[in-house]
Amino acid sequence: MNPTDFTYILQKPQAITHAQTEAVKSIIDEFPYFQSARAIYLKGLKDLGSFKYNQELKTTAAYTTDRTVLFDFITSTEFLQNDISTYIK
Repeated sequence: MNPTDFTYILQKPQAITHAQTEAVKSIIDEFPYFQSARAIYLKGLKDLGSFKYNQELKTTAAYTTDRTVLFDFITSTEFLQNDISTYIK
């Protein structure tokens, strides 16, 4: 996966496909502390209805600094980081 593809997925995580989810998994294998890649992977697993979702949720939560943002990201249909950060302030 090239940086352009990953940036697109970060901007539109609701459009992640099965192939992109697997590509993000390879990024996580290489960089295990890459928090945004873990969140994208988790979102992809949830959208696909994967059986791996529950275990990966526990792992991603352990690697996440703010679990409320992770929860909002996973459960929302459209994640708006700027709106959330304004609300937190």
